Amino acid sequence: MRDVLVISGPCGAGKSTVGFECLELLEAGVVAAAMIDAELAYFHPKPDDDPQGTRVAEQALAAVAPVYAAAGIERLLLPRVIERPRHLDIVRAAVPGSRFQIAWLDVPPETIAERLAAREVGSALDWHLQRAEEIRSNALAHDLFDFIIDGDRTVREVSQDVLAHAGWL
Repeated sequence: MRDVLVISGPCGAGKSTVGFECLELLEAGVVAAAMIDAELAYFHPKPDDDPQGTRVAEQALAAVAPVYAAAGIERLLLPRVIERPRHLDIVRAAVPGSRFQIAWLDVPPETIAERLAAREVGSALDWHLQRAEEIRSNALAHDLFDFIIDGDRTVREVSQDVLAHAGWL
């Protein structure tokens, strides 16, 4: 991969949704790209020393990215949580030699709560609400992001803004 655009934010910020919309915009602009949703790495049980399954998700990324690269895809959209410097190091190691840009989707807690309530049920809602605040607190304590995007707008507006900041469109 030549270029990797990580779309980060807390649970409910719209990382995956924005990633899919960015992919659609790139396709319309005839820009070859792939998206690997690193947040869709669900498995159980997680290792005791990796409660979010980060290592397994990044091993999967390292295995899949070369498939797209061999197909001539040079740009990779990567929706995923980056909340600590080590998470960024792991992603960089999974796709070595790439240029990285890291976007943070800034979404008010009230909007996140509304979005999560619309998609989560049962105990998953409480967990996601708590985790969203934990991610926000951890991530913003570090200087991890190349740019911050107002994520409290339409998906199209947010996606266009992400791609414009990245210089991909």
